[in-house]
Amino acid sequence: MAKSGKKQRRAAGDVQDYRHEEAKRKNNPEIGLANWERRKPARQQYQYDPYQDPALQWAGKAERLSFEVDTVSLHIHERVSTQAIVEAVRRNGKPKPHQLDLFADPHLPLDKAVEFYQHDVNWSNRLILGDSLLVMNSLLQRELMAGQVQMIYVDPPYGVSYSSNFQPNVFQRDVKDGHDDSLTREPEQIKAYRDTWNLGIHSYLTYLRDRLLLCRDLLHESGSIFVQIGDENLHLVRAVMDEVFGVDNFVAAIAFKKTGVRGAALLDVVTDNLLWYARDKESMKYRQLFAERREETLEEQYNFVELDDGSYVRLTRAELGGDTPLPKGRRFMADQLLSQGATPSGVFPFEFRGKTYRPSPGYHWKTTEEGMHRLVDANRLIPIGSWLKYKRYLRDFPLIPLDNVWLDTVPSTYSDVDKKIYAVQTATKVVERCILMTTDPGDLVFDPTCGSGTTAYVAEQWGRRWITCDTSRVALALARQRLLTATYPYYQLRYPEQGVDSGFVYAIVPHITLKSIAQNKPPQEETLYDKPKVDRGKVRVSGPFTAEAIPIPSIRDPFEAPIPEGEEIIPSAKGNEHTNFILDMIDALRKSGINKVGGGTLRFQRLNAIRSAGILHAEGELDVGNSELRSFAVSFGPRYGPVTLTQVEEAVQQSRGKYNGVAILGFTFDAPAMEFLKRDLPLQVIGGYINNDVLVGDLLKTQKGSQLFTLFGQADIGVEETKKGFIVHLNGVDFYNPQTGEVESVGKEQIAAWFVDEDYDGRTFCISQAFFPNGKNPWEKLQRALKATIDPERFEQLRGMESLPFKLGEHHRIAVKVIDHRGNEMLEVFELDSGKERI
Repeated sequence: MAKSGKKQRRAAGDVQDYRHEEAKRKNNPEIGLANWERRKPARQQYQYDPYQDPALQWAGKAERLSFEVDTVSLHIHERVSTQAIVEAVRRNGKPKPHQLDLFADPHLPLDKAVEFYQHDVNWSNRLILGDSLLVMNSLLQRELMAGQVQMIYVDPPYGVSYSSNFQPNVFQRDVKDGHDDSLTREPEQIKAYRDTWNLGIHSYLTYLRDRLLLCRDLLHESGSIFVQIGDENLHLVRAVMDEVFGVDNFVAAIAFKKTGVRGAALLDVVTDNLLWYARDKESMKYRQLFAERREETLEEQYNFVELDDGSYVRLTRAELGGDTPLPKGRRFMADQLLSQGATPSGVFPFEFRGKTYRPSPGYHWKTTEEGMHRLVDANRLIPIGSWLKYKRYLRDFPLIPLDNVWLDTVPSTYSDVDKKIYAVQTATKVVERCILMTTDPGDLVFDPTCGSGTTAYVAEQWGRRWITCDTSRVALALARQRLLTATYPYYQLRYPEQGVDSGFVYAIVPHITLKSIAQNKPPQEETLYDKPKVDRGKVRVSGPFTAEAIPIPSIRDPFEAPIPEGEEIIPSAKGNEHTNFILDMIDALRKSGINKVGGGTLRFQRLNAIRSAGILHAEGELDVGNSELRSFAVSFGPRYGPVTLTQVEEAVQQSRGKYNGVAILGFTFDAPAMEFLKRDLPLQVIGGYINNDVLVGDLLKTQKGSQLFTLFGQADIGVEETKKGFIVHLNGVDFYNPQTGEVESVGKEQIAAWFVDEDYDGRTFCISQAFFPNGKNPWEKLQRALKATIDPERFEQLRGMESLPFKLGEHHRIAVKVIDHRGNEMLEVFELDSGKERI
């Protein structure tokens, strides 16, 4: 347990976040140190039990008794902290140097930092870009996290249609099935689609079973998993979960309402489903939740009112329906006094108001004869016809235990926190109940299907640790913004000196029962786990978290090194024949050239494949203008995923001394690779995009035949030193549009976010200032909550294109990261010296 009361960090005014001081995580590599990692990725094999019963059969399952997964590292790209942003907008605040504790940055010395996965560091939550299978395998094998997750929430695509499962950009909510403009162009998403839905529902079930198996290994023995699924595949997914987790570990199938009446041609489907399984049902953690009694239950059951003089009346239909006012008094229901089965102590005659009552054959009274007399003394018995019944007052306990039908989960009916920022966004109330039923503060929650980050958002609210991942940059961009700008109630801590992991102070309500009255005992108390007490004098924001990604290995030699299954061929644009991916790219580049920003084309006069040169795939002579030919090598990025810093460094190294320059072409580039390409290098290096429609191919109605390769654009960023400190100006950005294959000059209308690291250490990007210039102000709730302690004008700047002033840090280096509306990143690094100006 933590030993200090200072564990909940403060910034402006009384702004706090929850920290999990006793929890630890391994020191996985920071992106700037990733090249120090010498350990080669291994492959981990997982096996299925072929004798598991019952078992669903589908195409390819019988042959797949085991599968292998690459054991990759997870690289930390960003450290994110709302507290750091709040520091920048304090009223009368002055520029302050970087505060590493705001980011939970362990800042290990270099010799320790490069001993990856060898040291425990303080916990921070995790937002990861990458395939869930690779992420989970890394957590299991590299970080040894088997049995450490308390709850998993999985929200897989409901069906197998590429045109309806993904959101193409941050601002587009109205995704339309079958529209080319609504199709994602993200390479990782396209790979996920082609891998997962190659055989339709058969591939879908294989995809899900593999991931459920690793989920099972991550779960603690007391843990639970929830899988959200629609009616279409509910029965199939349940059969798969029976096989992976065991029939005996099935807990419940929950139906929750997702929408109101829709006016369908046939029966309206207004619910989705949750399949709940335990890792071990005998050991599972469960916290009982309660719900308000439904109005129809009150009408049907609580149909009596006890008047002030002790008499009672049965409510009329008009009174129950609300057409006539209810009489004044205590509302109650006439409940059963009998239970099934005859017992010696419970079968006896009982006289009440001159009439003797006996249990029916095969039944017994719910209490003893002494208990019946106590019920009389408490005025709890009521004769109804020939039956003696028990008066259960509505105020005895106005709640009911939560069951498996949730009708109050349509977002618009209870909160504005679920206003959609993602095309397929889950209601927070659904995830909230799953978390509260199966975890305690400090427990770890995992969601391999991040989407808009609902699970992470809810876990953060309720003081749980969290990890979430997704293959979509759009999803991660939305989740990052949602978490970074969120405000939460500050729940009172049970033991403040021990931090949030000690739990909250919950509301406690008495539960008066027949048993407590009959045995003359105090009523039992029910803990309301969804109603902790709130300290309204404090504002709480998200705790620090890291944004991470799976490294993409450099593409192998296409001729001599073996290419993994599924990587070596793509549908040729020429027809139905399948050709080598690299050879296809070389042929296309030879014919089309590389389009320049603003017009014109760079063309190769000669371009030939290199048969055995590792990272370099072709070489030739490039016409760079005025009929000047220069020898150039070409390196193509991975078919799926970004060009990485490692590939760029290797391509430059292998080209140096052999060629005048090297062209590095990929479907997307990670931010460190783009930053490296802008440096002063020993030879000419040009970077360019490959049109993503080459990947989408047959999924499009029409294919674009030109502009397959396009040079990078540039960010127009200026940095100046003023009397108040350094200020960054973002004047505009040239972004690649994968739908048109062109680089477009844009202002803030297509910039989803941009960030400043005021003291960039070259290891990882710390978001010191965060700007969201497009659309509705995401800082609005936090701005209102902090209005007495922050400068509103400074806060308003967080929607603009000019940074707040800041001091120069110890590294004399800043970094600026720009995120476009498709989640792609552009990173610029500036070396600064006081007294100099760069605009």
